[in-house]
Amino acid sequence: MAADDAFSDLPDALVNDLLRQAMPLAERVSTHLARLKQLEDPMRRRIESAGLIARRTDLEPGREPSVVGIDGSYQVHRLTAFDLCAAAAVAVEGTVTEAQRYWQEPYHRMWVGSLAHSKDAINTLRGLMISMELELAVEAPHDLVLLDGSYIVLLIYLHQGLATFRDAPYPLGEEFWRRWTDQQILECFVALAQSDRAVAVPKFSGRNELSGFFTGIGLPPADGKTLATIVLAPDEYTRPLPIFRFDGEDSEFRFKEEYCSNERQRQINRLVEDLRVVFYKPYEWAPAVRLELPRPIYSSEARMWAVLEGVRRQLLNPAVTEPYPLFLADRMVKSLGAGVSVIEQAVAQRAMDCSVDFEATLLCLQNYRTEGGRGG
Repeated sequence: MAADDAFSDLPDALVNDLLRQAMPLAERVSTHLARLKQLEDPMRRRIESAGLIARRTDLEPGREPSVVGIDGSYQVHRLTAFDLCAAAAVAVEGTVTEAQRYWQEPYHRMWVGSLAHSKDAINTLRGLMISMELELAVEAPHDLVLLDGSYIVLLIYLHQGLATFRDAPYPLGEEFWRRWTDQQILECFVALAQSDRAVAVPKFSGRNELSGFFTGIGLPPADGKTLATIVLAPDEYTRPLPIFRFDGEDSEFRFKEEYCSNERQRQINRLVEDLRVVFYKPYEWAPAVRLELPRPIYSSEARMWAVLEGVRRQLLNPAVTEPYPLFLADRMVKSLGAGVSVIEQAVAQRAMDCSVDFEATLLCLQNYRTEGGRGG
């Protein structure tokens, strides 16, 4: 898009006002980054003295792990008469596979439907998307499974889906419940959260597990991934840390007993409490990666090496900003919106072919906006 096209829909006065803000904003950003860089040495000394820094090369190496990345997306195209909705998840294998994998295709899950307008649709649709991701993750026969997002967000989205699916319009609510029961989605989450191969890799997180080590040095606001990017040297990682909890954030996740027994609920809360965060900076040119690990991984040097090695080998060059399977899966699911647009056109064409009132049909099929997430 040409520079002049970028502003074609904006009033001239707004564009001028926007451009006047560019340099002051750039100065604030530069000052913020400069302050973080100034604090690099004292921050480094703090975490070194706490014994928090380790190197991948100090771990006992094993064989190169096979890797898969899983990501999902949902789309809501809001038409006059109904919502055209879709959810999908895809799994992408890493660049190296040691041995032949006997994995039944397709490596994706997808659902699409037309729904009455409803405030409950998005939460249910998002829960359906997460259910698909968890199903694929459990089925993947790889040594290392990389999940997009965090374990806590996965739980939150599942909880929101359960809270809304009964009020969600047909057939979305039925599809969510069918998949929840038939694929035993909660059991999928439990299996991953206590496995020695499933790692959650959020692109961004406001949580800062490192903040407690830097009190009293005038540190400006920053998340843990940013600080780790500045402080860590190539091929260094932080020792496992408990997941940071925001003020007022509940430490337990509660599902209704009809969906989750009390015993299973206690197990899930223990598994979440046992999760640990590791920041790893594989190369000088790469930002640190935030990794959320179940206990069987961070309590084993062999499994830690396999995770770090798998992540390092899947960061190919500066253009790939996250492990390659997640990078490619993200690119794939971002195309879901284009696919739903094609379906929207096909629906419109068929409706027009069958219509006895073209004008009314066209009015009912007007698209007001498109909403999406996790790839939308």
